[in-house]
Order: sequence, then structure tokens, then C-alpha cells
Amino acid sequence: MSKKVLFLTGLFPSEIREEIVSNSKFNIQFAADALQWSFVKGLGAYYDDLTVLNFPFVGSYPTLYKVPIVKRIAFGSMSGFTGINPGYFNLLGLKNIDIYLSAKREIKKWALNTNGEKVIIIYSAFLPFLKAAINSKELFNELKVVLILPDLPQFMGGPNNVFYRIFKNYTYNALQKLFKKTDGYILLTPYMMEKLPEKKPFTVIEGIFNNVDISSTTNVNDLVIKTILYTGTLARRYGILNLLAAFNVLENITARLIICGDGDAKDEIKAAAENNPNIIYHGSLERSRVLQLQTQASLLVNPRTAEGEFTRYSFPSKTMEYLASGVPVLIYKLPGIPKEYYEHCYSLDDVSIKTLSDKIKCILQMDSKTLIEKGKKARDFILNYKNPVAQCKKIVDLIENKI
Repeated sequence: MSKKVLFLTGLFPSEIREEIVSNSKFNIQFAADALQWSFVKGLGAYYDDLTVLNFPFVGSYPTLYKVPIVKRIAFGSMSGFTGINPGYFNLLGLKNIDIYLSAKREIKKWALNTNGEKVIIIYSAFLPFLKAAINSKELFNELKVVLILPDLPQFMGGPNNVFYRIFKNYTYNALQKLFKKTDGYILLTPYMMEKLPEKKPFTVIEGIFNNVDISSTTNVNDLVIKTILYTGTLARRYGILNLLAAFNVLENITARLIICGDGDAKDEIKAAAENNPNIIYHGSLERSRVLQLQTQASLLVNPRTAEGEFTRYSFPSKTMEYLASGVPVLIYKLPGIPKEYYEHCYSLDDVSIKTLSDKIKCILQMDSKTLIEKGKKARDFILNYKNPVAQCKKIVDLIENKI
């Protein structure tokens, strides 16, 4: 490829992954880590000299992380890319300044030692990353900046206090100014462009499925007891209590509901499991165990409805994971899910509890051959068209032809 690429990230290098996990006190960003590694794998297939500049996304010391320093290491030399983890001082209030200064210093070093046209791809609207990249762009005319936006800043959550609201407002305004100086976007949905200050060249990558740990088996069968499974965040706004209600009114079919995860609806789910032996709550499980349970289920359900503006600007990541299991999937139609996905799953528009319950019953009563064929086609769709190399081809086309 004609351009040289630096990927600015917050992933967890394998060399310090266990250390990061053991030092983290809350909310380890495993999903963001997995997605970033998928981008690295995909970009590495096209750019032999890919450089990854990395500042792991961990909580601040001392409230959310046990140590004040994230160490400096080199990584990735055996994986087809050059990885630099400069390390940073992780003290709350100072970490973002240190990350900004360190990132700017490393970008300058990379730019001075790299010939030809250069592109920085940034993962997420993290202010120190974007500020360092845009400031560097002003020093090097041949440098372009492309931003991956997995979330819009205004829809990101956080503590409900006045200090956080002031910080969030400052960050939002600063990001809006920097967005105007970027050269392109990689968005989860095309609707996200509506919320950005200026139109730029963009491509849509709703997600990436990296199949390194997926099972190759499909276990849809004719067991008398059917298994409905939900894995993920137990948030009321994601509709998990609707699934619970729909299961409770399921008639004339022997089934059990298994729920895995954590969130603000956990207490209601635990109470339901205590009162109904056919409702099983497993809590938070390792990803490998979750994937195993998915392949053993009769039906995977995501009860998130289109209620709420945020659904227009988001893509539920579990959609890919569910479809890749080879097990039938039931979802609601959401504006952020591309139409092609609905060919490979069962879907609903009506959000009533009875409609959800009736649809679950209808699917569970289908013959195994139909369900296995549905699951197989869904799995093939994800593995063939949503893998890192296929999805990152869109980024290559963007930066080689439009930036």
C-alpha cells in the first residue's frame, strides 16, 4: 500500500495483559480490547509496516487501578507489526496530560522516520489521542488523521455528579473542534455522521468478528427441554426484563432461560431465578464459557428494542457473536443494524411482551433441520464477510482512495 499507517490504540498487549487484569479494580474493557486487536489483525494484512502506538485503556490510580504507572514495553514484533507501549503516569487528573505529551512525542518520532504519505488511525474519541494527532498533523503536511468512532461522546455514560458533567462538557466541546480537523471517519452506523460537526469521507464498520476462539460445533437438537440464552449486559434499557416477562408467559412448551452477565437488572433476575427453577442465572462468566453456552443453546435472544435515540448510533456487538455460534438468533429490528443481517436471523418489530413470547415459542417448535440450516448460513455470513481482513478492506479503500 502506498501510505504508511500508525494505529493509535488502548489495547492490552499480551506481555502485560495479566498484570492489567490483576491491577484493575473495576470495568475492564475486554470488548474494546478485542475489537482493537481485530483492527490490528485486519490492518496488518494490508500494511506490512504497520506501527501500533498504544496506551492501554485502564482505570485511574488510585480509585480504579492499583498502581500509578503503566509500564513501557515493546510488543508485536512476532505478529507482523511494530508495537510501542510508551507507558504513562496513571494518576487521576494527570494521566490524560501525560498520555497526550507522550503520544505527541512518539508520533513526531514516527513521522520523522517514515517516508511518504502517512496516516494515523485513532481508536475512539479519546481527547489526548485526537489532540496529539491533530497537533502533529499541523507539523507534517503529508500526515492525515482518520478516527474510528465506536461511540459518540454525547452518548457515553459516566458518574452522575457535577464534576463529571463539567468534565464531559469540556471534553465534548474540545472534541467538536478537533473533529473538524480530522480527514475521515470509520463509523459504526452511517447515522453517526448526523452528529458530527462537518461531513468528511467515511466508511461504516459495524463491528469485526475475530474467530480465534469460536467453537466449530453446532448443537441445535430435538431435546425435550429447549434452552433460551441471553449473554451480555443486564441493563434495563437493553430489554432484559422484557425477555424475562416473555419467558414467564411462554405456554405449552418445555423450556429454560439461561442468563449470563451483570448490570442494573441483576437483582430482579436473581429473584426470578430463585422463584422459578427454569430460570438459571450464571452471573459473569469467562468469554470461553459464554461461547460454549451459546453453541449449546436452542435459541439466542437479544431483547434490545429500538427505544432510545442511542440505538440509531450503535450496533449491538453481541449480534455478530450470536450469529457466529451457528445457533438460531432472535433480535429486534434496530436502525443501527445493516439490513443484510436480517436475512440470517429471526427478527421483530412489535415490542409487546406477548409478541416476543409467541415468536420464541414459534422458533422453538420448528424442526431441527430448518434451525440448523438457518444457523449454518448465519455463521458462514459472519465468518466470511465480517472477519478482520474483510472488514478492514473498507479502511484501506477509504485511506487509499478518499483521504
